[in-house]
Amino acid sequence: MDAVTRIDLHLHSRASGTATNWWVKGLGSGIEARESYTHPEDAYCMAREAGMDFVTLTDHETIEGALHLRDRHADFIVGEEVCASFPDDGSQVDILVYGLDEEMHQEIQARRRNVYQLVSCLREAGLVYVLAHPMYGLSGSLPRAAVERRLVLFSLWEFVNGSRPAAQNRLAREIAEGVGPLELRQMAGRCGLQVPAHRRVRGTGGSDDHGGLYGGETFTVLPRVSCAGELLEALAAGDCHPAGADGSPDKLTHTAFKIAGGALREGESRHAARLLQRLSPTGRLRPAKAPNGGLLERLPLLSRLPEAAMKKELVRRYESRVAEALRGAGSGFPALDLLGALSGLLEGHGYIAPYVALHGYFGRESEKTRQLKRRLLPDHREGVRVGVFVDGLEEVHGVATMYRNLGSLAGENLRVVRYGEDLKPVGRLSVPLYGELELEVPSLLSVLEHVTGEGYDTLHVATPGPLGLAALVAGLVLKIPVVGAYHTELGAYARTLSGDPFVAEIVEFAVREFYERCAVVAVPSRATSLALRARGYGIRRFELLKNGVDAHLFNPRRRDPELRRALGGGRKLLLYAGRLSQEKGLEEMVAEYLRLCRRRSDVHLVLAGDGPLRETLQRKLGDKATFTGFVGGEELARIFASCDVFVFPSLTDTLGRVVSEAQASGVPAVVYGSGGPAECLLPGESGFVVDPGDKKGFFSMVEVLLDDEERRSSMGRAARRFASTMGWEAVAERLVDLHAELARDSREEAPALA
Repeated sequence: MDAVTRIDLHLHSRASGTATNWWVKGLGSGIEARESYTHPEDAYCMAREAGMDFVTLTDHETIEGALHLRDRHADFIVGEEVCASFPDDGSQVDILVYGLDEEMHQEIQARRRNVYQLVSCLREAGLVYVLAHPMYGLSGSLPRAAVERRLVLFSLWEFVNGSRPAAQNRLAREIAEGVGPLELRQMAGRCGLQVPAHRRVRGTGGSDDHGGLYGGETFTVLPRVSCAGELLEALAAGDCHPAGADGSPDKLTHTAFKIAGGALREGESRHAARLLQRLSPTGRLRPAKAPNGGLLERLPLLSRLPEAAMKKELVRRYESRVAEALRGAGSGFPALDLLGALSGLLEGHGYIAPYVALHGYFGRESEKTRQLKRRLLPDHREGVRVGVFVDGLEEVHGVATMYRNLGSLAGENLRVVRYGEDLKPVGRLSVPLYGELELEVPSLLSVLEHVTGEGYDTLHVATPGPLGLAALVAGLVLKIPVVGAYHTELGAYARTLSGDPFVAEIVEFAVREFYERCAVVAVPSRATSLALRARGYGIRRFELLKNGVDAHLFNPRRRDPELRRALGGGRKLLLYAGRLSQEKGLEEMVAEYLRLCRRRSDVHLVLAGDGPLRETLQRKLGDKATFTGFVGGEELARIFASCDVFVFPSLTDTLGRVVSEAQASGVPAVVYGSGGPAECLLPGESGFVVDPGDKKGFFSMVEVLLDDEERRSSMGRAARRFASTMGWEAVAERLVDLHAELARDSREEAPALA
């Protein structure tokens, strides 16, 4: 025989009536389904099968179900959940009462509009009572006195509620266990209440099960007792502690389907449909319109499946539909591809909408808990934990390089999220206009679960691609602040690559919608923020997050005379490094370069990189240029240091990291005064900035550097000094500081305690 006794002190049956409980109310008005369709006898059997030694029912404002079991089972204790009001502020609490009879039930119902009168009645009657889910319904603006009144009135708090977020349960326990006899006496004096008989606040556990699914998975442990009377005596003495699981979105989703299934079985199809409709992030889910039969049609099967099997079935259908939609995208005209895939994507996400909705509910509750904790425990110190989401992290481009570097430097504060390790992709999407580029598309549910599980304070979204969009949705659903990093002028790229203003407008609209939903937009240059404001972006807050450069890797000491001869046969070398594509302005630059070659023979162009424009440029340039293809690491650093002038003709770049790499290599640069590249050098000191589009002016500055060796060397030295201030360590520190500030600001937005 076990040395302990177990009882689930919070359990519901169909006797609780229509839906007025916290989790259904959280979905919105219009839900008339029962709170539970579990027969009292079935609830009893469930608890016993889960290993409970005694059983109780705590239906809302009724003991009808409990009376059904009282005379049938010696190990049953009559219980009830009572909603009582504080006359001071109108707030309400749920109280679990045990050991009552019909007469006491009537007395309790008569007094529940005044919690002080009710508690006095319960004490006089010698009944055991517990404050259920103590932190539920308490906002960040709750006066401290309201919590103190709860501590004085209730010697037993429900520390673990099996349907509430873990953070909410932990806070209840942390607050209650931090109070001793002296504090209780002082609180009673401040609240004008009688000094309580209890010297400590003890804790219980209960599943708060409504679906007939999780009864007994959260429970209270007491010393071994032989009868119900001894159990109640141990509870009254506080000789107990909680055990078992906290709540989760998966448990609540399963419960919701179980309740909806019960409504459907009893002929209440309207209530079942309404419940499923509310189980979407927007409340507009139409289950009957989903492919292959809607959620409502599949409800009889789904509601009978175990939790894991139900989720597996819905996720399977979601992933299959999304993958099918993605297979048809990216192969033709971008706008039509997008519209064609959109319907399938929306239908696919309908299958997991209930999980998204309940993640959102848990997110809202957890945020209220964090606000409340900061008010009630002001000495609590919190660091910041940031989740960073980058589309194409393993690709070769400046944004991926930036975040790979930052991820290795920022320590525990910042985590760069990766597929395989953290997330599951459901398919791949060909990027319109970049035919050879494919991006993995994540499961939205896996992103939500990752963010929830890691407990991020803020999210950093580096790209508005599939992963970035999923992370933004997760932040909005879970009420977590999101920093959107604006690294690429996608609208301008789309116009250049497609030649179609309509395509550019679609891309610009989508990008604007994305960034306007971020709490902060981080830009690599002041020019970028000015350009976005000029284009009418309604962004609330910009922050500057400049480029970084590895000044150890990119270093003048890597200059290699043999490599210089191999690249250009002893001529002066112009270098372009980056993607060989139309949006970089390379065709215009090449035209001017060929004119330069007709005037002088001492210059040679090196193009380090690859891309769709390579073959075209090779035909135009012939032997007047060297194409290295893609290079990286030390090989690229040697090329940088071995050239004489860096040329970067892009008008669309917001970053221009290659300009910083040239500066670190001691190579002066010539750029246009558009976007980020102009802020990656010191104009007139470490390079030249030319008016945007002035091709002749661009190459006149190139010739100045080619012809004036002393000036070229002086500028190279200045470039190296300037680059030494742009280390990745400084960028990582700035990134963490930005997110810490954002997290602090979001915490301070909550009203102060009265």
